[in-house]
Formats: sequence, C-alpha cells, structure tokens
Amino acid sequence: MSVKRDTSYGATAPAAADGQLAWYRDTAKSSMAGLRAVRHTTRQNGRAALWLEIDYHWAGQSQARKRVEVFVPGAAGRVYQLLLDTAATSGDLAAQRRLFATAREQLLIDRS
Repeated sequence: MSVKRDTSYGATAPAAADGQLAWYRDTAKSSMAGLRAVRHTTRQNGRAALWLEIDYHWAGQSQARKRVEVFVPGAAGRVYQLLLDTAATSGDLAAQRRLFATAREQLLIDRS
C-alpha cells in the first residue's frame, strides 16, 4: 500500500491517472508488462476522483498481478494517489479489496 501527494502529471484526477499510466506502460522505466487498465469515475472525500484497476505482470515474470489506485485532486494543484498492489490470487485479491475499501474510508485529503 502506498499514498503519495504529487504534482508530476497535472492537477486533476484524469490527468494524474493518464500520466501515471503512461509511465507504467514504459516497461523500461516501470518493469510492468502486459498492462491492462480499467477506469471508474468515483467520489472521494466529496470530490470527483478516478479509480483504476490495473492487471499486469512484472517484466520477465509470468505471475499475474493486480494494482488498484484512486486519484483525488487536492489543494495547490496536488493530486493524492492511493494504491495497493498484490499477486492476482483469489485470496490476495479478496484481501486487497478489503484493504482498499478501508484505506479509502480513512484517506484524508488536505489535512494538516
């Protein structure tokens, strides 16, 4: 699980997600291969957000992986990115769904 606050790819959830996906699709930089992504519009902390589900495998490996991310715009042009990554086994995916839901419930945007 990871949370970051960033301005690298733009100040909106779609721009940040597009930039992150472009980086992921560059296998030489990300080591991710066979990437397939599904986008969902959602709400997070009362704001329009974007939720990604990404299926992939590490370059040179065959084990399927699943990454889920939510991008939420914050103040000062920053976008918050919450992600969870796991092997795509039934038990791991079930745990990932539970952790992602809990993490989203607890995610605070622009709090000191």
